[in-house]
Amino acid sequence: MTVKKGMFIIKKGDNKVEVSPSEVDEILVLTSSLISTKALMVALSHGIDVIFLDSRENPWGILLPSVVTETVKTKKAQYETVLNNDTKYGEEIIKCKIFNQHVHLKYWTRSGIKTDYKELIGRDEPTAARMYWQNIALLLPKDIHFDGRDTDSVDQFNMALNYSYAILYNRIFKYLVIAGLDPYLGFVHKDRPGNESLVYDFSEMFKPYIDFILVRAFREGFRLKIKDGLIDRESRSSLARIVVKGMDDKVKEENDHNPKTLVQAIRAHAVKLASSIREKRPYNGFKLVL
Repeated sequence: MTVKKGMFIIKKGDNKVEVSPSEVDEILVLTSSLISTKALMVALSHGIDVIFLDSRENPWGILLPSVVTETVKTKKAQYETVLNNDTKYGEEIIKCKIFNQHVHLKYWTRSGIKTDYKELIGRDEPTAARMYWQNIALLLPKDIHFDGRDTDSVDQFNMALNYSYAILYNRIFKYLVIAGLDPYLGFVHKDRPGNESLVYDFSEMFKPYIDFILVRAFREGFRLKIKDGLIDRESRSSLARIVVKGMDDKVKEENDHNPKTLVQAIRAHAVKLASSIREKRPYNGFKLVL
């Protein structure tokens, strides 16, 4: 990628495309890509994030504009919150997670499939999670052989969840950083070297919608091809398209009359969480409407 007369010039073989910076939200740089320093300067000057991906399409680096509003103040407040054992942000995130799991199951009940969605509200997280995944197992076609959530399982749905959640984590990481938060310092998941604790915390509110996208796809006949315990390349691409498309669909949020895409909701709530922590006030998390 290069720049000419203020326009990004993207070349692939003999094909060339001109794109205005105003039409770009982010630039993903693959291992086989070439991008000029001038293009990087134009991107950052327009507030466009530049994300470098490895061969597995996982981010290994992010370039952000040099001025990120309130970053130092936000991080300081975040560290103080964790050191003071303030649990209100983590509690709100888990409350919203269970609520959204309840909403997901309720959707299928309204569609004529019996679920135990009413039983989730008021339960502790482990109990709600166990009941939720038991119900998800009943929603999926029998040939999937899904017996419950297990990150190490090689059944199609668990592998689809792992891959899809990784896409979600990538999006969340970026927006938490842009909001000025430390993605490695969370309120629920334990802090370990290299562990993106806040990413995992924050993602809990949005995972039920990812689950919904996948359940819908598998019920409509989508299947993965597994080779040597891994999703094959073609299936991986198809799955990524389903998840990314689903995240770009409009979603409704409780007490918000302006539907957003899931990505826009993630971005808005990252800013909202950062502001709440910085100003030491309660945070109202993401509550899905389906």
